[in-house]
Amino acid sequence: MVTHRMILATLVCMIVLAVAPLHSDAAEQLDPYTMQEVFCRFPFAQVVPLDTLGAWGIIYADTYGRLHLLEATPRGWKLEWEVTNLGTKIRRFFIKDLDADGLLEIIIATVDGRILVYDMETYRTIWENLDDHFSSIEAIEVANVDDDPQLEFIYLADGYLYIIDGISMSKQWVSQRSFKASEIIIGNVDKDPQAELILNTGVVIDSRFFNVEIEWDKSFGDRIALYDMNNDGIPEIVGEYSDYSLRIFDVYARREVW
Repeated sequence: MVTHRMILATLVCMIVLAVAPLHSDAAEQLDPYTMQEVFCRFPFAQVVPLDTLGAWGIIYADTYGRLHLLEATPRGWKLEWEVTNLGTKIRRFFIKDLDADGLLEIIIATVDGRILVYDMETYRTIWENLDDHFSSIEAIEVANVDDDPQLEFIYLADGYLYIIDGISMSKQWVSQRSFKASEIIIGNVDKDPQAELILNTGVVIDSRFFNVEIEWDKSFGDRIALYDMNNDGIPEIVGEYSDYSLRIFDVYARREVW
């Protein structure tokens, strides 16, 4: 929790500095690649394209549960769009082509159980999970976990895992048992053809049969990512803890390797 507060505090400071008017020399040097290098560490900020002509901006969530999209212009930053009526903090947000139509959507999940999808071009609301009344969403990812072209929502809500189709918004699977996690990532970490659902608390679930493949006696980390550390074609789980220490797990070999 302290780490997340430090990260958010640092992000807010950087945003405040960035929003200040830029001199012409600074504006000429500003580019999305440099901004991405700065903000790639922060889960609540992304550099995003705004059109096909090269316009770009940064989208970020603040500590008050608001989402802001700023466009980079030669004269400085311009507020392009914002969401200020969520009423609670944002758990995560994504910029994804959810329905595989070539257009991006903005997906927001709040800590109190709401999921909203906005059109990236018009910023109108496309969908909200009004039929599902959750008290909390503990973790969420948006990824493709089957053979259809659209993405799926994979989230932990009120302790249970859900997979929701990105076009029909229908439930593809709901777990019968409860889980705990603060992060979910999707990836193929063994030699079968399908991906796995990986919870940072040490649980790995097959995305086809939904059986628990591994339930480690310790967590993978507070924040997790996948990377093929030994170049064998199968990624390992890289886990970072609140003290910034790292551990690396090989799911296929079922052991901690680093």
